[in-house]
Amino acid sequence: MGGPGINHIGPAGGAFREAGQLLAASGGSRFQVRVIRAGLSANGNFYPDTSLREAAPLFEGARVFAKSDAEHLAHGGKDVRNLIGRLTRPAFVAGAGPDSGELQAELEVIDPADPLATKLRSALERGMADLFGLSIDAEADAETATIPTPGGPRAARIARRFRRVHSVDLIVEPGAGGRVISLIEANGKDKPMDRTQILALLKERRPDLLEGQVPEQLSEDELMALLKEAMAKPDDAAKAPDPRLVEARAMALARIQISNLPPTAKRRLQDEFKARTELFVEADVNAAINDTASAIADTSPAFSNQVLRERPQKMAAMLDAFFDPKKPATSFRECYVELTGDTRVTGRRDKAVRLTEAANSGTFADMLGDAITRRVVEDYKANDQYDLWRRIATVVPVADFRTQERARWGGYGDLPLVAESQAYGALDTPTDEKATYQIAKRGGTETLTLEMVRNDDVAMIRQIPQKLTRAAKRTLSKFVFDFIRTNPTIYDGKALFHADHGNLGTGALDAANFAAARLAMVRQTEYGGQDTLGVGPKYLMIPFELEETARNLFVRGTNQDPTFVQTLNPQILPIWYWTDASDWALAADPVEVPGIEVGFLDGKDAPELFVQDDPSSGSLFARDEITWKIRHIYGGAVVDWRGLRKHVVA
Repeated sequence: MGGPGINHIGPAGGAFREAGQLLAASGGSRFQVRVIRAGLSANGNFYPDTSLREAAPLFEGARVFAKSDAEHLAHGGKDVRNLIGRLTRPAFVAGAGPDSGELQAELEVIDPADPLATKLRSALERGMADLFGLSIDAEADAETATIPTPGGPRAARIARRFRRVHSVDLIVEPGAGGRVISLIEANGKDKPMDRTQILALLKERRPDLLEGQVPEQLSEDELMALLKEAMAKPDDAAKAPDPRLVEARAMALARIQISNLPPTAKRRLQDEFKARTELFVEADVNAAINDTASAIADTSPAFSNQVLRERPQKMAAMLDAFFDPKKPATSFRECYVELTGDTRVTGRRDKAVRLTEAANSGTFADMLGDAITRRVVEDYKANDQYDLWRRIATVVPVADFRTQERARWGGYGDLPLVAESQAYGALDTPTDEKATYQIAKRGGTETLTLEMVRNDDVAMIRQIPQKLTRAAKRTLSKFVFDFIRTNPTIYDGKALFHADHGNLGTGALDAANFAAARLAMVRQTEYGGQDTLGVGPKYLMIPFELEETARNLFVRGTNQDPTFVQTLNPQILPIWYWTDASDWALAADPVEVPGIEVGFLDGKDAPELFVQDDPSSGSLFARDEITWKIRHIYGGAVVDWRGLRKHVVA
């Protein structure tokens, strides 16, 4: 997912060209620049923090050109005469709230004496910073979505993942906040202070200004504001706003905007926090939002019902997008915070502000479990090597755990002639034989810990549904193919492949042995009678070691006049875990001769997932973890050996 409150509309993508404004510069050859700022740009593009953080390495060595706006928008102007330098040391700098960070880098100017460099410095010294801007020319994966803005919801392109950076251009019209923010190297005697020097001065003169701050995360603007306050006279200092209060107000505006409050209530609450002169924290904002929502719900049941309807849907869509392998990986920690409001990832229910907004939507563990279940079911439907068993088996629903009986009836003999005016005689009733089996439970548990969420272990968390799915599918597939591999004793007290069954051979896989095996299967007779079934093999099961032999035998088709064996062309099923390199087996179409039956409880062939977190513990994470149990219930047996044959090659 991207930033909080984004509603997805559909896919998009392509080129992204953004411009910003020049803020500060001085003499020298290297400048600290803001390449692009997170959030909504003037061009209607939205840049999440996660996208900019991931894109930072792509800007290493990016060329910087001086272009006209028209050239920039048309991808033109890439001329060596327009080249003024390059970017180095790109790094993401976090902001005060969600999607408020920025991508910074060092701009190395080829010639510090270039007229353009001189013009930039002169413009800044004379307060004309808004005349210049830095803009990216890049390609990114994107999708169209609606996002909340002060003027109401609007459509925007969400830059999910940058693919390529063509250049960073110096243009005129500002857009996404790109600008020069400080000088790193300077000519002359009076060199400006760098970040280290500014922080050292603040610690010496006004250490109180750094209380509660993370110096490495302070933006250039915030750092300069603190320096200005530290150097101000007592009268001026009294008038200067507290940077912490400015940051708190920005947090409040963003937090209120993504809430489920009606627009009028949002504006009223935002105005209230804008006017506050005393420092406040996020808990105060959350409490105000909850109080406002409760007051509205008391007088407007429609609003309360709307929140309860919409919130779970949005949360489910967010988690579904996180676990979707077709979409770029995003921050799971951001998903957790957006869903619960527990910004510090404490796992405490009293910190889960978002959940209290829609109390009936269930716990975080339930919502996450539902999302993983949907992903497991979706992945389970995808065809792969673990689904080959479905070719040779018959699937049936089973109502309970009691023993299942499957009767195999013999056939009737040929119908006799009935002469004119004679009665029809009774036919000999076929005898029967029974195969039995019971279904059983299979499963295990998987755990999500508080540490995994706090550390934002995206790759590990995203793999949970994939690994659960693979485990379930692999176990089921081996259950079916082990009937062929292990040759178990079946319903008549004999091994599945037995000389008495006429379905056991010893010849290696070649044209002659395959033709003989086919003939033996075709000549099998129905139970209790002498009539030939006349059903040949449809599937050839082999280990990977025999795959080349099988495909050369049936698939290559190099002869202009194919041999008889080549025309049979059975479907080749390489079984990934079979280790007997020479053995091979055949199966008839189970529609014609059902050989193996697999029964699922209530017909549910997909595994189920259950949350084991204890909701009564007062924590989103019981014992600092959430545990899910995966359960798969099925059983099966060989119900007729006549459609199966195996060659055990010495």
